[in-house]
Amino acid sequence: MSAQKRRAHVTRYSLIVLAILTSLSAVAGAQSGAIATTVARWNASDLACRTTATPAREAIAACEERDRFSKLLTLMNQCYRPVGPAKAATWTACDSGKPSDAASSTAQFHRRAGVFVLPVILNATAQTFFVVDSGASHVQVPQEVVDELMRQGTLDSSDFVGERGFVVADGRKLVQKTMRLRSVRIGNRTLENVLAAVGPRHSQALLGQSLLKRLNWWKIDNVKNAIELEFVGPL
Repeated sequence: MSAQKRRAHVTRYSLIVLAILTSLSAVAGAQSGAIATTVARWNASDLACRTTATPAREAIAACEERDRFSKLLTLMNQCYRPVGPAKAATWTACDSGKPSDAASSTAQFHRRAGVFVLPVILNATAQTFFVVDSGASHVQVPQEVVDELMRQGTLDSSDFVGERGFVVADGRKLVQKTMRLRSVRIGNRTLENVLAAVGPRHSQALLGQSLLKRLNWWKIDNVKNAIELEFVGPL
Protein backbone atom coordinates (compact mmCIF):
# COMPACT_ATOMS: atom_id res chain seq x y z
CA MET A 1 0.00 0.00 0.00
CA SER A 2 1.37 3.40 -0.98
CA ALA A 3 1.93 6.15 1.59
CA GLN A 4 -0.88 8.18 0.03
CA LYS A 5 -3.35 5.28 0.37
CA ARG A 6 -2.26 4.64 3.96
CA ARG A 7 -2.86 8.30 4.82
CA ALA A 8 -6.32 8.14 3.22
CA HIS A 9 -7.12 4.95 5.15
CA VAL A 10 -6.02 6.53 8.44
CA THR A 11 -8.08 9.63 7.70
CA ARG A 12 -11.22 7.57 7.00
CA TYR A 13 -10.65 5.55 10.20
CA SER A 14 -10.19 8.74 12.23
CA LEU A 15 -13.41 10.20 10.83
CA ILE A 16 -15.32 7.02 11.71
CA VAL A 17 -13.95 7.06 15.27
CA LEU A 18 -14.81 10.76 15.59
CA ALA A 19 -18.35 10.11 14.36
CA ILE A 20 -18.80 7.29 16.89
CA LEU A 21 -17.47 9.41 19.77
CA THR A 22 -19.69 12.32 18.75
CA SER A 23 -22.70 10.03 18.63
CA LEU A 24 -21.92 8.53 22.05
CA SER A 25 -21.43 12.00 23.49
CA ALA A 26 -24.81 13.10 22.11
CA VAL A 27 -26.51 10.02 23.59
CA ALA A 28 -24.86 10.61 26.97
CA GLY A 29 -25.88 14.26 26.89
CA ALA A 30 -29.47 13.38 26.01
CA GLN A 31 -29.62 10.79 28.80
CA SER A 32 -28.17 13.27 31.28
CA GLY A 33 -30.79 15.81 30.24
CA ALA A 34 -33.58 13.24 30.60
CA ILE A 35 -32.36 12.33 34.09
CA ALA A 36 -32.20 15.99 35.15
CA THR A 37 -35.72 16.63 33.82
CA THR A 38 -37.12 13.55 35.56
CA VAL A 39 -35.43 14.44 38.86
CA ALA A 40 -36.90 17.96 38.65
CA ARG A 41 -40.38 16.52 38.07
CA TRP A 42 -39.86 14.04 40.93
CA ASN A 43 -38.89 16.88 43.26
CA ALA A 44 -41.96 18.92 42.29
CA SER A 45 -44.30 15.97 42.83
CA ASP A 46 -42.56 15.06 46.10
CA LEU A 47 -43.05 18.59 47.42
CA ALA A 48 -46.77 18.57 46.61
CA CYS A 49 -47.08 15.05 48.02
CA ARG A 50 -45.47 15.94 51.35
CA THR A 51 -46.99 19.39 51.89
CA THR A 52 -49.64 19.00 54.58
CA ALA A 53 -51.74 21.83 53.13
CA THR A 54 -52.21 19.98 49.82
CA PRO A 55 -55.89 18.85 49.54
CA ALA A 56 -56.42 15.10 49.85
CA ARG A 57 -57.25 14.32 46.21
CA GLU A 58 -54.34 16.42 44.88
CA ALA A 59 -51.96 14.91 47.46
CA ILE A 60 -52.86 11.38 46.38
CA ALA A 61 -52.29 12.27 42.72
CA ALA A 62 -48.96 13.99 43.49
CA CYS A 63 -47.65 11.00 45.47
CA GLU A 64 -48.68 8.54 42.76
CA GLU A 65 -46.97 10.73 40.14
CA ARG A 66 -43.81 10.94 42.23
CA ASP A 67 -43.71 7.17 42.57
CA ARG A 68 -44.02 6.76 38.78
CA PHE A 69 -40.99 9.04 38.37
CA SER A 70 -39.18 6.93 40.98
CA LYS A 71 -39.59 3.87 38.76
CA LEU A 72 -38.32 5.78 35.72
CA LEU A 73 -35.24 6.99 37.61
CA THR A 74 -34.55 3.47 38.85
CA LEU A 75 -34.60 2.29 35.21
CA MET A 76 -32.08 5.08 34.49
CA ASN A 77 -29.76 3.51 37.12
CA GLN A 78 -30.37 6.31 39.62
CA CYS A 79 -30.51 5.77 43.40
CA TYR A 80 -32.17 7.95 46.03
CA ARG A 81 -29.92 8.01 49.09
CA PRO A 82 -28.10 10.23 51.57
CA VAL A 83 -24.93 11.81 50.18
CA GLY A 84 -22.32 14.32 51.36
CA PRO A 85 -21.44 15.46 54.87
CA ALA A 86 -25.00 16.64 55.54
CA LYS A 87 -26.38 13.23 54.51
CA ALA A 88 -29.16 14.89 52.52
CA ALA A 89 -31.03 12.40 50.33
CA THR A 90 -30.86 13.00 46.60
CA TRP A 91 -30.81 11.14 43.28
CA THR A 92 -27.36 10.01 42.12
CA ALA A 93 -26.00 7.30 39.83
CA CYS A 94 -26.08 3.89 41.50
CA ASP A 95 -22.59 2.62 42.30
CA SER A 96 -23.37 -1.01 41.53
CA GLY A 97 -26.34 -0.66 39.21
CA LYS A 98 -28.65 -1.63 42.07
CA PRO A 99 -31.07 0.54 44.07
CA SER A 100 -30.05 1.73 47.51
CA ASP A 101 -30.66 -0.71 50.37
CA ALA A 102 -32.30 2.19 52.20
CA ALA A 103 -35.25 1.91 49.81
CA SER A 104 -35.92 -1.76 50.65
CA SER A 105 -37.82 -3.26 53.55
CA THR A 106 -38.92 -6.65 54.85
CA ALA A 107 -41.96 -7.24 57.06
CA GLN A 108 -42.98 -10.51 58.69
CA PHE A 109 -46.40 -12.04 58.26
CA HIS A 110 -48.44 -13.07 61.30
CA ARG A 111 -50.87 -15.97 61.42
CA ARG A 112 -54.31 -14.97 62.73
CA ALA A 113 -57.35 -17.25 62.56
CA GLY A 114 -55.55 -19.42 60.01
CA VAL A 115 -54.79 -16.48 57.68
CA PHE A 116 -51.39 -14.87 57.06
CA VAL A 117 -51.70 -11.14 57.65
CA LEU A 118 -49.31 -8.21 57.62
CA PRO A 119 -49.09 -5.68 60.48
CA VAL A 120 -49.44 -2.15 59.09
CA ILE A 121 -49.45 1.22 60.90
CA LEU A 122 -52.08 3.66 59.60
CA ASN A 123 -51.67 7.41 60.07
CA ALA A 124 -48.84 6.76 62.55
CA THR A 125 -51.32 5.66 65.23
CA ALA A 126 -53.37 2.53 64.48
CA GLN A 127 -51.94 -0.93 63.84
CA THR A 128 -54.14 -3.05 61.57
CA PHE A 129 -53.54 -6.51 60.14
CA PHE A 130 -53.92 -6.67 56.36
CA VAL A 131 -54.17 -9.46 53.81
CA VAL A 132 -52.03 -8.74 50.73
CA ASP A 133 -54.50 -8.90 47.84
CA SER A 134 -53.06 -8.00 44.43
CA GLY A 135 -56.51 -8.59 42.90
CA ALA A 136 -58.07 -5.77 44.92
CA SER A 137 -58.02 -2.40 43.17
CA HIS A 138 -57.90 -0.43 46.44
CA VAL A 139 -56.59 -0.70 49.94
CA GLN A 140 -59.64 -1.54 52.08
CA VAL A 141 -59.97 -0.41 55.69
CA PRO A 142 -62.83 -1.76 57.87
CA GLN A 143 -65.32 0.81 59.19
CA GLU A 144 -64.35 0.26 62.84
CA VAL A 145 -60.71 1.11 62.05
CA VAL A 146 -61.85 4.28 60.25
CA ASP A 147 -63.90 5.20 63.34
CA GLU A 148 -60.84 4.68 65.56
CA LEU A 149 -58.67 6.90 63.34
CA MET A 150 -61.31 9.63 63.55
CA ARG A 151 -61.51 9.32 67.34
CA GLN A 152 -57.72 9.67 67.50
CA GLY A 153 -57.86 12.80 65.34
CA THR A 154 -55.62 11.43 62.56
CA LEU A 155 -58.49 11.23 60.05
CA ASP A 156 -61.18 13.84 59.41
CA SER A 157 -63.81 14.82 56.86
CA SER A 158 -61.22 16.52 54.62
CA ASP A 159 -59.63 13.11 53.98
CA PHE A 160 -62.72 11.66 52.27
CA VAL A 161 -62.58 12.01 48.49
CA GLY A 162 -65.80 10.47 47.17
CA GLU A 163 -67.22 7.04 46.41
CA ARG A 164 -66.46 4.13 44.13
CA GLY A 165 -68.77 1.53 42.66
CA PHE A 166 -67.75 -2.10 42.18
CA VAL A 167 -69.21 -5.51 41.46
CA VAL A 168 -68.67 -8.41 43.90
CA ALA A 169 -68.27 -12.06 42.94
CA ASP A 170 -72.00 -12.81 43.14
CA GLY A 171 -72.81 -9.96 40.74
CA ARG A 172 -74.09 -7.44 43.28
CA LYS A 173 -73.18 -3.80 42.74
CA LEU A 174 -71.94 -1.99 45.84
CA VAL A 175 -70.68 1.49 46.65
CA GLN A 176 -67.88 2.33 49.09
CA LYS A 177 -66.61 5.64 50.40
CA THR A 178 -63.03 6.43 49.43
CA MET A 179 -60.50 8.34 51.50
CA ARG A 180 -56.90 9.40 51.88
CA LEU A 181 -54.74 7.52 54.38
CA ARG A 182 -52.15 10.09 55.36
CA SER A 183 -49.52 7.42 55.96
CA VAL A 184 -49.17 3.65 55.65
CA ARG A 185 -46.11 2.10 57.29
CA ILE A 186 -44.93 -1.40 56.32
CA GLY A 187 -41.72 -2.56 57.96
CA ASN A 188 -39.45 0.49 57.98
CA ARG A 189 -40.95 2.20 54.91
CA THR A 190 -43.81 4.71 54.92
CA LEU A 191 -46.04 5.64 51.98
CA GLU A 192 -47.91 8.92 52.23
CA ASN A 193 -51.37 9.80 50.93
CA VAL A 194 -52.63 6.36 49.93
CA LEU A 195 -56.06 6.00 48.33
CA ALA A 196 -58.26 3.59 50.32
CA ALA A 197 -61.85 2.38 50.41
CA VAL A 198 -63.96 2.03 53.56
CA GLY A 199 -65.07 -1.56 54.05
CA PRO A 200 -68.01 -2.87 56.10
CA ARG A 201 -67.59 -3.40 59.83
CA HIS A 202 -65.51 -6.46 60.69
CA SER A 203 -64.51 -6.94 57.06
CA GLN A 204 -60.98 -8.00 56.18
CA ALA A 205 -58.45 -5.20 55.75
CA LEU A 206 -56.90 -5.56 52.28
CA LEU A 207 -53.62 -4.27 50.91
CA GLY A 208 -54.61 -3.70 47.28
CA GLN A 209 -53.28 -2.11 44.12
CA SER A 210 -53.74 1.53 45.20
CA LEU A 211 -50.68 0.85 47.39
CA LEU A 212 -48.94 -2.07 45.68
CA LYS A 213 -48.70 -0.26 42.32
CA ARG A 214 -46.72 2.53 43.97
CA LEU A 215 -43.89 0.19 45.00
CA ASN A 216 -40.91 -0.35 42.71
CA TRP A 217 -41.38 -4.06 43.34
CA TRP A 218 -42.66 -6.45 45.96
CA LYS A 219 -42.60 -10.20 46.50
CA ILE A 220 -43.68 -12.81 49.01
CA ASP A 221 -40.87 -14.89 50.53
CA ASN A 222 -42.49 -18.18 51.54
CA VAL A 223 -39.30 -19.40 53.24
CA LYS A 224 -38.99 -16.35 55.51
CA ASN A 225 -42.79 -15.93 55.70
CA ALA A 226 -42.35 -12.25 54.87
CA ILE A 227 -43.02 -9.61 52.26
CA GLU A 228 -40.07 -7.86 50.67
CA LEU A 229 -40.59 -4.51 48.97
CA GLU A 230 -38.82 -1.52 47.55
CA PHE A 231 -40.28 1.96 47.80
CA VAL A 232 -38.40 5.15 46.98
CA GLY A 233 -39.62 8.05 49.07
CA PRO A 234 -38.43 10.08 52.04
CA LEU A 235 -35.77 8.14 53.95
